[in-house]
Amino acid sequence: MILRTITLENFGLYSGRQTLDLVPGRDAERDRPVVLVGGKNGAGKTTLLEAVRLALYGKRALGTRVGQAEYERHLASRVHVAADGTTPEHAAVGLEFDYAEAGVIHRYRVERRWPSRGSKVTDTLDLYKDGELVSSVPPEEWAQFLQDLVPPGVSQFFFFDGEKIAEIAHDGSHEGLAEAVRGLLGIELVGRLRVDLALYLARHSRKGDSGAARRLETAEREHQSLRRDVDQMAQDLADLEAAAAKATDHAADTRRRYFAEGGDAATRRGQLEAGRDDAKAQLDRRTAELRELAGGLLPLAVAPRLLSRIGHALGASTDATATKEAEALRERLLAWRAIGEPEREAAWKPGHWRDIERFLASEATRPTAAGSVLKSLPIADRHALLDALGQVRDAVAPQAALLAAEIEAQTERLAAIEADLQRARGHGAGMLSQELALADREAESAEAAVRTKAEEFKQLEFRRLTAERTLDKLTRAQNEAKAADGRATLAQRVGVALEQYEERLLEQKLAQLQAAFVSRFNHLSRKDDFIADARIDRSTFETTLIDRSGREIPKSSLSAGEKQVYAIAMLWALARTSGRPLPMIIDTPLARLDLDHRTALVERYFPEASHQVIVLSTDTEIDGPLLRKLGASVSHAYRLDYDPEQRATSVAAGYFAEGRKGEVRALHKT
Repeated sequence: MILRTITLENFGLYSGRQTLDLVPGRDAERDRPVVLVGGKNGAGKTTLLEAVRLALYGKRALGTRVGQAEYERHLASRVHVAADGTTPEHAAVGLEFDYAEAGVIHRYRVERRWPSRGSKVTDTLDLYKDGELVSSVPPEEWAQFLQDLVPPGVSQFFFFDGEKIAEIAHDGSHEGLAEAVRGLLGIELVGRLRVDLALYLARHSRKGDSGAARRLETAEREHQSLRRDVDQMAQDLADLEAAAAKATDHAADTRRRYFAEGGDAATRRGQLEAGRDDAKAQLDRRTAELRELAGGLLPLAVAPRLLSRIGHALGASTDATATKEAEALRERLLAWRAIGEPEREAAWKPGHWRDIERFLASEATRPTAAGSVLKSLPIADRHALLDALGQVRDAVAPQAALLAAEIEAQTERLAAIEADLQRARGHGAGMLSQELALADREAESAEAAVRTKAEEFKQLEFRRLTAERTLDKLTRAQNEAKAADGRATLAQRVGVALEQYEERLLEQKLAQLQAAFVSRFNHLSRKDDFIADARIDRSTFETTLIDRSGREIPKSSLSAGEKQVYAIAMLWALARTSGRPLPMIIDTPLARLDLDHRTALVERYFPEASHQVIVLSTDTEIDGPLLRKLGASVSHAYRLDYDPEQRATSVAAGYFAEGRKGEVRALHKT
């Protein structure tokens, strides 16, 4: 299979119709299998891989348990939206590829198109073969025909991204891997043939054991019916889950609007009114206390400097210490004059001594300024006034500040409560209350329906597994029974042989897969002969690594880079062992790898992974040095340029690389 072109029309970030030529080329010396697509993060690389899957599988590209409603929403979300908010009339993805059938190469072209508006966003599928609409298969079966050409379970090992690598690299079992590997290796086809032979034996028994035939046919019909029911119920469950998510979102949005309109305040109206009354009472009490202080000593607190001066004056007018000190100093000075010790060096004249004596006498008898004003007050009144000033400073002022803060807090509280009460009186909250109750009931009902349907799905899946075991048991019994005629005998022998063949085929395929995995792991790993062998479980397909000493190497003991190499080696081995010549599409595979592992993949994996390898990479994954190592294997390259003003991505020829002067240049088609 060769992917020739991929076309995106108004899909995701891609505006208009853009087509990429994906056919790899070659020169005189070698094949060039790699088509390199580069772009920054968010430029639309993953969108290309999504477009390939969507073109081939439609709804199945999103998973097996995706309902029609969810698929329609996904299609609507993938329509390109221009910078001005407008949308085109439709969007489409197309894929052209060559596919060999019975040795003859045919060219297929598939296109899915869907409108951007309308109550239902459903896609239309067109399938062409060699330039003409496919007529050998009815249009309603085209989707299944494409899935038969490239089964979805197989494509996950050829079209993958970094998440698939991380999924396989993760410690523990990989859900769905066993079934996908059986389909990839072709083992499930043998099982189908065994069932068909058992039905043939049951219908052609010479002994006329119609009961066994009817039982086997009934078991086959029941199994097929249950499979259809399981698929349908899976879609119904997906639709219910989507409806439940929508109902939950609606209830959450209604609850936000309910709170915005004051619905919460309406619910708490009684509590708010009680709070308002309490705030008013607190405010009245604190205001009365402040008024009482204002009628007393509080006015003195507003003039702290004057208060301090009065205090100092009162203290000076009641303290005789200064007078006593002046008299004592005068007496000492007179004694010093009489004795002369300590000895004086200056020549003191009598006039000097008389001036000093008069000054000290005056100081001892002169009253202070405050004393002249307050000398008429009794001593007791002066002490009482000093106590009052101390009370103003130590008690009245702090109490007044505390009361003012409480009055401000209660005022703000009262204003907030009044605002809530005003919102609670609005009419919108009452209407939204009913809408919210209805939305909550709808969300609860939808979630209950999901739980019920999930339980039904679980029971139906159990019935399907039981029917599958019953069918297998009847098939084995029929294959082991002796046939009555030559054709039945031959069919019975073929059935037994098929059972043995299935076992041996599984062993052979696993042996091939183990050998291919070991070879490719060592080829990609930095450590030569890091593992000598590997064991793959035949039922779970879990892999155990074995070193050269025969000891098991737990996958959990591998480094992060080695786990990535493990996953890539497993994908490579599965692709080679399947024998299907499919192209590889690899999206950002190097993001989690160090430089040595990146170099190994660029030099040893990309050029050899397949006859066509489409690599989607950022300029930091495959940078200048790695690009030079890969360049000989590159057929041509594209660059995805995202314009933030237009909010659109365009496709240009070439891959970004650093030039000698630091400018950005493109690696054009070789």
